[in-house]
Amino acid sequence: MTSRSAINNMIPLLRRNKIVLLGDSITQMSFSAKLSGWGAHLADHYQRRCDVYNRGMSGYNTDWYLKYLQTKVGRNDVFDGMMNKTNKVDKSSESSQHDVKLVTIFFGANDASCQTLNPRHHVPLDRFQSNLEKLVQLCRENFGEDIRIVFITPPPVHHSSRLRYQVERYGENASGELERTLDLASKYADAVVEVARNLGYPHLNIFKLMLDAVPGEGEGWSKFLSDGLHLSSEGNMFLGEHLIDLIDKEYPEMTVVPCPDTGYTGNSASKGAAALKSEKGIGPWHDEIDHLNPSVAFSQS
Repeated sequence: MTSRSAINNMIPLLRRNKIVLLGDSITQMSFSAKLSGWGAHLADHYQRRCDVYNRGMSGYNTDWYLKYLQTKVGRNDVFDGMMNKTNKVDKSSESSQHDVKLVTIFFGANDASCQTLNPRHHVPLDRFQSNLEKLVQLCRENFGEDIRIVFITPPPVHHSSRLRYQVERYGENASGELERTLDLASKYADAVVEVARNLGYPHLNIFKLMLDAVPGEGEGWSKFLSDGLHLSSEGNMFLGEHLIDLIDKEYPEMTVVPCPDTGYTGNSASKGAAALKSEKGIGPWHDEIDHLNPSVAFSQS
């Protein structure tokens, strides 16, 4: 006779899926409560279905991020640490070993720095594109060939806001020169789009979307930026909403259908698609628990 514990070990263990965000400061700051961070927006959308892991590194370009991934700490932080400690279900399955369902790759704001004024951060376009390809290869090697990836372009740069920020931060030592420009950001955004298309992955061209959202000579799109480079609260919400729309379109198996009554994705009436492993999410919802006999609801989890 098979023991109950043996039977339980044979039942696939339902774990929370993972979404991993790779990038620079715009990703690191994406959990900011004050700025309504786009990463927090993503975590809110996937609550009880996916844990969102922020692996943004402020000030990093793609050269430095790849160097970080070559260290023991970096590799564990981004890749090895995502692996499940135990796997009694199916050791041949990539997804059962790490549960990572989606990776965002969001670089370019630092790489696009002017080579003359900021050689410290500048990465030439061809090497930048090569670095993005290396990041994809590392994701595929560690999370499986079928890992879902979304590229995000750098945002536009608002010149007068950047110059004002210089004065606010450095005072009399402000250079008055732009080491990051709209033109450079445009070229690196185009480079991201080119890599994404060549590799067959979807991309979110936030550079173009922001400019198109508020057209005209008034540069109203600057409202999406807090200092001419990083995202404001409005910019974070804008990116978060467009990212979820893109994921729903390109990876419909990752869709969460909100409650038809409240529009909320965090209650029992919301439904998760196939890749999320459970339509209902992790654990019984509170309105599914009979307070007189709660064991019934939990016996089904």
